[in-house]
Amino acid sequence: MNASSPASTPAARAETRAPQAARQGRSWIFSLTGVCFVFGGLLAMQLRATQQINANHAREKAGIVEANALVAKFKAQADAGAKERTRLNAQLADALRKIKTGTSLTASQVAALNLQIKDLQTMAGLTPVTGPGVRITLSDNPNAAQVFNTGTVQEGWGMVHDYDLLQVTNELRSAKADAIAIKGPGGRTFRITSTTPIRCVGPVIYINWEPVAAPFVVEAVGDAETMKSALTLPKGIVDQLRDVGAVGVKVTVANDLELPPAAGGASKMRVAKNTP
Repeated sequence: MNASSPASTPAARAETRAPQAARQGRSWIFSLTGVCFVFGGLLAMQLRATQQINANHAREKAGIVEANALVAKFKAQADAGAKERTRLNAQLADALRKIKTGTSLTASQVAALNLQIKDLQTMAGLTPVTGPGVRITLSDNPNAAQVFNTGTVQEGWGMVHDYDLLQVTNELRSAKADAIAIKGPGGRTFRITSTTPIRCVGPVIYINWEPVAAPFVVEAVGDAETMKSALTLPKGIVDQLRDVGAVGVKVTVANDLELPPAAGGASKMRVAKNTP
């Protein structure tokens, strides 16, 4: 039989292949579209990651700048305190010299010199003091370890740091505190003078080269209302610590504070000498 069936003719075969080619073309377009979506999603994720890295770098740089500014401020205050201590030591030495050599001094002059010596010793932290003032308690956030483990905060979040204690003591000095001391949980109290170091070594705070843990109790003798107002100024040190929710802060007025003398007595000059 020479006649061909309708399905075997070229025209019929062409009609059969056309829908198959159309389906193959649509399948190829769908695959390409899917690849484009996946590539676009990956590109968007990469862009967001890059933006987050840049933002973290910017915050880190800003934090370094702020930390450097605080260090410069604290250094200037420490230098000023050291100069004041040198001046007071010179006055004390001069008063002692006058007492030893002043055989012609009257009784009233000797009494005035002795009173001046006592005042200088008190200002240098060499004698215990009592009086009204303020008590500031700084405590670690009890959830610090749990929050840090979530990976949402940096190491050290929620802990009292050396610069927190320095800012509090500097604010008290600015408010004309007569004497300042810091007490740790073990009951050991450190009288803070112009030469008392407060610094972190790893996770531990050292006061006068001795390790101290939180909670810290800072006590200051002086005008209680003036010091409390200085600490609780809007956006002041207390607000700064409370705003981040990291460190617990409590400020109270006390009428019967007792501050011990500085350990070790007066520091000695190792290099500097009094100018005659």
